[in-house]
Amino acid sequence: MTEPGLDAPLDSPEPAILPVLDIGTTLDENDQPWPTAVVDVTDHPEVADLARVHAVEGIGDIATEALVVPLDEGHLFLLGIRVTSPVFCAFALSFALPDQLRVLLEAAEAGHLLIATTDPEAAADEQPLWLAIDLDRDQLRLQLPD
Repeated sequence: MTEPGLDAPLDSPEPAILPVLDIGTTLDENDQPWPTAVVDVTDHPEVADLARVHAVEGIGDIATEALVVPLDEGHLFLLGIRVTSPVFCAFALSFALPDQLRVLLEAAEAGHLLIATTDPEAAADEQPLWLAIDLDRDQLRLQLPD
């Protein structure tokens, strides 16, 4: 059974919250910079396989939503990601602010974010598939703390 207008079954598991372990910039084959968030997907095969699925099936539909959670020291910034085609998957990236704010500002400027799901140190040799997502620049900027 599905909720009207959504492709996800009502009994879908809660979305995973993946802490961002590191941030950086990846240059594509045209030397264009991609703000990059490194996450550990060891326990989340549904997220680990998304880049491969998108490479085979096409980009599909991805929506993002941002939420800022004030903490005693800094903020937690949750970037929710919902993929509805070619497969359904929902998860959130958890950024620690202010330490990881730079990559979010760069992503808002660029309008996209690269999610690295394997060891970045081995990327040059292994050339893994990582998930690139488009972002709503204005919505992201509105949620970023001053």
